Amino acid sequence: MHRYNYIMSENQEAESIPKLFGKNVQKYRKKAGLTQEQLSLKLQISQKHLSIIETGTQFASAQLIAKISSALDVPPAMLFGGYEHEVNYEQANATALLLEKFIQSQLSLIHTRLSIIESKLK
Repeated sequence: MHRYNYIMSENQEAESIPKLFGKNVQKYRKKAGLTQEQLSLKLQISQKHLSIIETGTQFASAQLIAKISSALDVPPAMLFGGYEHEVNYEQANATALLLEKFIQSQLSLIHTRLSIIESKLK
């Protein structure tokens, strides 16, 4: 895995961004008193899709991140490990940079795969 796929905070081992995101979605879903089924209905996705996101197996799209944030009534930064009472802007900016690099790497991978498929179709 790439170095930027991991973030760390105090008292926390390094973990991938999708896993951290998933843990936080689950945490705030439970805090809101929602089951996976209830939240998945609000998000208009399958319960299986939500489960995959919560386990960190698959990462949510930017649109889905916004929907989750709205449905759980938490700022998107909180879903990436932000602080509830005190915003650490330095850490938030570092996390945003890591997330941007992660997304760019995933887009690059998708572009490469699409190019291979396109060349095979010709």
